[in-house]
Amino acid sequence: MNNINAKSVPPTLVFLVFFVCLFMFFTPFEQSGPSRSMLPKYLVAGIAIALLLPLFALTKIAFKTASALVFIAMIAILLHAMVINPTPGQFVLLIFANIFLAVVLYELSFTWRRQFVSAVSWLLYLHAAVIALQAALFYVFHDMVDFHKMLYGSDSRFVEDYLNIARFSGLQVEPGTYANYIACLMAILLLTSEFNARVFWTASIALVSIFLTNSGSSVYFVPVMLTMLAYLGKKRIKLKHVVWLALAIAVYLFFSGILAHLETRFFQQDDGSLSHRVDGVNAYMSTTWEEKFAGIGFGADPCVRCYYQDIGATFNLLTRGGVLVAMALALLLFRAIAVHGLVLATILFLIPLNEKMFFYEAPLWLFILFATTALRNARPARKRQADLRQYPPEPGQLIGFGQAHAAARQS
Repeated sequence: MNNINAKSVPPTLVFLVFFVCLFMFFTPFEQSGPSRSMLPKYLVAGIAIALLLPLFALTKIAFKTASALVFIAMIAILLHAMVINPTPGQFVLLIFANIFLAVVLYELSFTWRRQFVSAVSWLLYLHAAVIALQAALFYVFHDMVDFHKMLYGSDSRFVEDYLNIARFSGLQVEPGTYANYIACLMAILLLTSEFNARVFWTASIALVSIFLTNSGSSVYFVPVMLTMLAYLGKKRIKLKHVVWLALAIAVYLFFSGILAHLETRFFQQDDGSLSHRVDGVNAYMSTTWEEKFAGIGFGADPCVRCYYQDIGATFNLLTRGGVLVAMALALLLFRAIAVHGLVLATILFLIPLNEKMFFYEAPLWLFILFATTALRNARPARKRQADLRQYPPEPGQLIGFGQAHAAARQS
């Protein structure tokens, strides 16, 4: 089994596998009905395993440094979940499956980089188009169409009038979910592709679509992603591109009424989601020092209906896993600083800091993997083409989209 077998796989089939898996990971759904279960999580993991493992079997994988560090973090989490503070066996398997699938998808992306970047880009286009259509139908026909329900059969939590503004969710279950997952997907695009005009406009469309949610999460992620976009493209973004993006955001801020909405929501009354986070932090602070050191566990939340995961993925991993998981995460942080420098590593750290994803979800760990990998868009296209002429690829080596021969040797 090697990359020669991988060459025989039709590129279109690889693209479809990547697109379907990314769609399932980045478009979560809930079981309809009064009682919710973890069944959708297990279903998505099972389908992804069936789709990705055949590609994984055809590919000669030399696990990179980022994968090794994530495996260390996974072992720390599983050890805590099985020994220190035991959780149900099926939940332990779900944790393992999600993190393992993230590693598999990450490793496969180096063999089929063009197909992976295309799948990420088209998924961003799809989500942006649906949420734009939902907003257009509402403002033109005053009808809020539930596209999430059309797809999954369960109601989404959009709001037609929340403090004088409509909140859109597109294909996602709620507006905040859209902002969290699409920001993460946009970051992966920027970390895996050659920075050019097409990537810039793809990221810009995703950024504007996040604003369309009118959610509190959008207020956090839009500035963070703008900063990341500006930093990565500081030598390659033309002034007119920046002007157009700034103009689009300014026009939306002026006409949407979101500024007045945010002032009312956060300064003139108690915000519901913010109060849940405060309750969660207070619940954690009330635990003993022994619990803080060892971790409160990856099973039940320390509070009832406080939506503990909404506090952020980083907070959840640290408080649930204690010092054991903290040491594993420290290795990942040091790795990010080593390959990106302190500035970009800090920007990247801000993304999981406020991510509302569950600590085990594949999108979160897929982002962490790419965030701890040397940039593939570090050089302009002309420079990399010169490198390819000077250092031709070895026999059997595939050069993917945005991947130079020199970069292929980095982990």
